Amino acid sequence: MRSTVADREETHSDRSLAKSTGTRLEIMAAGVFSGGLAAVSYYVAGLEWLAHGFLVWVVLGVTTTAGHTLRTAVRRATAVLLTGVLVFYLGRQWIYVLEYPGADYAVDPERMAAWLVLAVLAGIACGTVFRHIGREGWSAAIATTTAIGLLLGDLARDLYPSLRTDPVFAVCTSLVVLVILLLAVGSKRQFGRIALLVLPCAVGGMALLVASELLERLAW
Repeated sequence: MRSTVADREETHSDRSLAKSTGTRLEIMAAGVFSGGLAAVSYYVAGLEWLAHGFLVWVVLGVTTTAGHTLRTAVRRATAVLLTGVLVFYLGRQWIYVLEYPGADYAVDPERMAAWLVLAVLAGIACGTVFRHIGREGWSAAIATTTAIGLLLGDLARDLYPSLRTDPVFAVCTSLVVLVILLLAVGSKRQFGRIALLVLPCAVGGMALLVASELLERLAW
């Protein structure tokens, strides 16, 4: 009997370990794919918005954290954003060498380190906030509208001052916003909370985008 119980516990432990390892690999794969996609888009006409905006990173942050505990959400978001930023930064340099034969593959370690630190900070922020998406209450509404606000701010930045934007960018942004709303809205009351907060969060998202651009220009 004791042997049977021990065997069951060992089997359960093995399954848990396999599941945990599989989850880690999925998160790493998502980061690699997203970072690689952004790196390629950096040099493709009409897709630059994937490399310069928040769309990819918001999708990663929401999909890896929603519904999880604080510790798990922060760990998952940090891992996926670190992987994504690292692949994006290194991949962008590699593609540059391919695009311009004879160019040296040179990576600025200080700049890359700064981006990795920002990825960690963003992971902590995403894990702390976005994990509430899908629940009821004001904290969930704030989390939802923060994600949507970043996306709408990104779109508004692209629209200013010409009032024109890439239609693919606009459609992709709209689809992601719709998916987030489908994940987040579980009742009419929750929809009302989200509707009240969308505009101020969109303004906040725009301000954050402008601040990040100014910081990059001042630092580099």
